[in-house]
Amino acid sequence: MTNSIPLFSVVIPMHNSARTIRRCLDSLGALSHSSYEVILVDDGSTDETTAIARSYDAFRLIELPKGGPSRARNEGVRHAQGHLVAFTDSDCVVDEHWLTELEKGFIDQNVAGVGGAQRSPVDESEAGRTFQEFMQAIGFVTGYVQTGRVMKETNHNPSCNVAYKREVLGKVDGFDESLWPGEDVEIDLKIRRLGYKLIFNPAAMVGHYRPATYRDFAHMMERYGHCQGRLVRKYGPFRLLHYVPVGLVASVGILTGLLVVWPWAWPVLLIPPLGALLWFWLKTKRVQKALRFTRLLFLTFAIWHYGFAVGSIYPDVERA
Repeated sequence: MTNSIPLFSVVIPMHNSARTIRRCLDSLGALSHSSYEVILVDDGSTDETTAIARSYDAFRLIELPKGGPSRARNEGVRHAQGHLVAFTDSDCVVDEHWLTELEKGFIDQNVAGVGGAQRSPVDESEAGRTFQEFMQAIGFVTGYVQTGRVMKETNHNPSCNVAYKREVLGKVDGFDESLWPGEDVEIDLKIRRLGYKLIFNPAAMVGHYRPATYRDFAHMMERYGHCQGRLVRKYGPFRLLHYVPVGLVASVGILTGLLVVWPWAWPVLLIPPLGALLWFWLKTKRVQKALRFTRLLFLTFAIWHYGFAVGSIYPDVERA
């Protein structure tokens, strides 16, 4: 960290994060970058999060009544001094070279934001590791957990691992405070529509704790589906993920018509699960893991589509 005007302002929204916040803040204090400040924005926590944050004297703490992570991020940006504003979450542990690698992605004046990769922290639960690996395996559809070995242009970087030029955040009026999750998807859309580029650098790493139970994972996927339904209602489809519901309806229609005409053709119903099983086996090379991921895929598929439908029809319904 530096006493002069920093290059980076790192903004961390927090809400009831006592389980993980100490590991998050310890990792931020150990960053190798020489020019950064850390701004912690507590979003109405009712556990020990705020007390823990106060013990880190080198970090600035802003306390707000509960208003959501988008408002917390915007408040952090208003207090930021850095030319670049980096975001991660209170359930993340950043790599020592995180900011250095994010900085490398700002390769020209037209780059507005740079993000990085996610992995499981060393002390992650077994369920959390399963969910992380599953999300990596389906990342080509969701775009949430990106993979790759080289720096490249991208359409979206999740807010748990991203940095933006502060002036560009001002041009798009920051994050939509009525939207969560999905506020990071929308802000990236608005930034790209201004003609800016976004870069993904896989060397900019954060460890991200995942839900510890299948119930919590299902709730997370329902929220993700809901926010994507809201975004499609507002902007129309603009991601590969947004065409999945159309593909589902078309597939069900085709299969139904096929079985009406040729009832003996029921084995075609085995194509989706067998195809998923083969995909996951190719990704993991383990039969048991492929079976587990296939079951998880169909659970995710159903729950995400339920959320998507609700978000598309009732966009103003808030999700807890």
